[in-house]
Amino acid sequence: MLLVLLGGALLKLSFTDVYLRYVRPEHRWLLILAGAVMLVLAGVSIVREVRGQRITDGHEHDHSARSAWLLVLPVLAVFLIAPPALGSDSVQRAADSPPRRAASAEDGMELFPALPKADVVPIQLADFSERAAWDSGDSLNGRAVKLTGFVVHEGSATYVARISIACCAADAYPVKVKLLGGDLSRYEDDSWIETVVELKPGSATEANLHVPSATVRTVRPVREPADPYEH
Repeated sequence: MLLVLLGGALLKLSFTDVYLRYVRPEHRWLLILAGAVMLVLAGVSIVREVRGQRITDGHEHDHSARSAWLLVLPVLAVFLIAPPALGSDSVQRAADSPPRRAASAEDGMELFPALPKADVVPIQLADFSERAAWDSGDSLNGRAVKLTGFVVHEGSATYVARISIACCAADAYPVKVKLLGGDLSRYEDDSWIETVVELKPGSATEANLHVPSATVRTVRPVREPADPYEH
């Protein structure tokens, strides 16, 4: 029964957008495969139990399975109260952590490809932050870009942030951009916004852990996307 519950929980996650809170979109088939394998194993176990066949080491003995039922707790959490995606709490806890990637005297500045020719260019926060810190071509200077993320208030400062993952939520790290101007006090932490901004040149420095600042042109609330993470 535990295998049935665990396998069912994995399949429930896989066939809804909830699985995107834990892994990348391309890992969906792995969850489906794992859930199906658990259900097959559960079926085999049930059939063997019904037929009275038991695997022993040569003699009959009975083990208590009470501890195994503790596995029901995470299953119930998935079915009843699926945890939300990582948000402002994760960003605030990592506020004083070293940056995910840092420039050095050896690697110098990197040249990024030019942005598309458009009045407003939508890009990911991670791309914006990396260009602001290391793009020797200054591709962001004077350009209007559209960022989508959730609001994080830290003291008197307001940021638009996003969680980036390489594989799953276990390796997640926050990316944020400090917003200058605009009426941002009305937005609560974790509320999602779409904002058109312009980079403040030279704002991403080693002193502020390479967190860039940007002047807000427009801002509007939006719904949380089905996939809340950047990849």
